[in-house]
Formats: sequence, structure tokens, C-alpha cells
Amino acid sequence: MIELKVPKFFNPAERGSQKQIAKALRESVAKARKATNFGEVLDAVLDIPSEYIDNKLLRLAKAHPHSDLHELEEILTKQYIKRTAYASSAVGAGAAVPGSGTGIALGLTAGELAVYAVQTTSFILGVSRLHGVHPQDREQRRTLVLSSLLGEDGAEIVSDQLGLHTINWARASLKNLSSPTLGQVNKALMKYASKKLAHRTAGRMLGRLIPFGIGAGVGYLSGKAVARRTVEGVQAALGESREKSASDLMVELAPSIDLTAIPSPSSERKPDFFTD
Repeated sequence: MIELKVPKFFNPAERGSQKQIAKALRESVAKARKATNFGEVLDAVLDIPSEYIDNKLLRLAKAHPHSDLHELEEILTKQYIKRTAYASSAVGAGAAVPGSGTGIALGLTAGELAVYAVQTTSFILGVSRLHGVHPQDREQRRTLVLSSLLGEDGAEIVSDQLGLHTINWARASLKNLSSPTLGQVNKALMKYASKKLAHRTAGRMLGRLIPFGIGAGVGYLSGKAVARRTVEGVQAALGESREKSASDLMVELAPSIDLTAIPSPSSERKPDFFTD
């Protein structure tokens, strides 16, 4: 395992403290838990700190120092699909508890569902970071997350709105899009998402979280299918991985990450991107 030292150009004062990051993350989860519709959940998860995503990626890169970015993305993707599938399975099991009633069962898992909504957004932002796309603006994040959640359909909608001849819109266009343009694109994405949601939820309270991969249907396989749709959406928007190594990524993250604050993971057990 390689050991990294803090680069001379790193300035700890330029990044938020770990406590600030944790606080912002807790607030996102709390807002998502209280949300009454999909739009409110989306607003909540857009506030995930960029430093949180960078910390996660740095830990992943340090655990796999000889991997390239494509391999890191594959590892991250497998972890996401597995975690989302099990989450959907757990919701199904809770709803099946005799005498509990579906509404009560879902209410008992509201906190966990909110966490998984945050994790799905973290996955999308994490993959985009691996591709060199780093949306800081709130509306840029909204476009990328919405497009990804809708799978390849989302990428096609964005490309049509922008008049592009490719669905790999994010890498080339995201940072250059104006706020009015993003607003129009996001309006089209939300309209499409609302239609899909209306057909699939029939007013169930869980509907606000279905696009994030949880509860689209009760059970492991349905959660896995929705997670794969999100993966397809991210890949469609971002295109192929960059030809860089895990070491390159660590150097790229160095200006915004205190490398001494991330413990080197044990060689016996590789870290999960979604485990704090």
C-alpha cells in the first residue's frame, strides 16, 4: 500500500472541516426524510458537500492504488447496485411484516430510505468526478442527477433540449450551460420524471423515493434493475472513462483533500464507498 504525504501547496484552511461536512450531510438526510414529494427529495440531496464525495473517492483510490479510473468506476458501480438492491429487498420485507400495514412499515424505514437517496446522488456525483466533471452549481447538479435517474431517456432528453448529436452531453456541455438553459432542461426532465412517477406509484408514499432506486417494486431484483438504469443514465451522460490511474486521481484531489485525514484502509478488507 502506498503512503501519501500532504503536498506543499495544500492549504487546510481552504476546505470545510469534517464536522461541517458531517453536519451538511445530516441536514440533507433530514430534509429528504421529511420530503413529501420527489422534487423536495431532489432539493435535499443536491446539497451534499463536494468534499464528502472527494473524501469517498480518495479512500477508494487509496484502497486500489494500481487501478485505473475505469476499474474504480466498476468497483463503485458494483457496490452501488448491490447496496440498492438490498435496500429495496429490506423495504419489501418490512412491508410484509404481519399486522404492520404497508404505510407503517414504510414509515419505520423512512430514515433508511432517505439515506439511500443521498447515496444514489453520491454515486452519480462520484462517477462524474471520476470523469472529470465536477458540477458545483446547484442547477448543474440538478440536471446531472435528474438525467442519470432517468437512464438513457434522461440523456436523450438533455441532448434534444441542447440540440446535440450525442447523448454524452455532460462532459462537453455541463460547465458551459447558462442558468436559463439549465432551467429549461431541468423543467423538461422534471416533467418526464413526474409522468413516469405518476404511472408507477399510484399515490403511494414511497413514490417520492422510487427514482432513487428504492421501492420501485418490492424485492431485490426490482431494486437492482432500477440501480442499473441509473448506472446507464450516468454512463450515457458522461461517456467513456478517462485514461488515468488511481494515483492520478489522488493527485487531482489533493488541493481539496487533507490526505493525512484519510486513514489507509486495511489490505484485508477493501472499503465500501457508501460506508462512513
